[in-house]
Amino acid sequence: MVEIGTVSQVSKLSIQLAAAFAVIGIALMYLYIAVTDASEPTKILWSSALSLGVAFTFLVIWTIARDVIRESEREMKRKPIA
Repeated sequence: MVEIGTVSQVSKLSIQLAAAFAVIGIALMYLYIAVTDASEPTKILWSSALSLGVAFTFLVIWTIARDVIRESEREMKRKPIA
């Protein structure tokens, strides 16, 4: 049987690693945009699109997490404590 503490630790570690890789990946994309031979307006357009994509993705993830937390709070209120 898997211990709950172990599952929690693995989940927390995987979230932290995913966040680190995402930050590194986005930083590398901005670095690529900065060093490419494209014109300045093109670089600005690419940077803006990348920023909007990251913001939209964050908004979707935040909304899903908020809904999950609200649902778990509703479940806690429904279940009587025995």
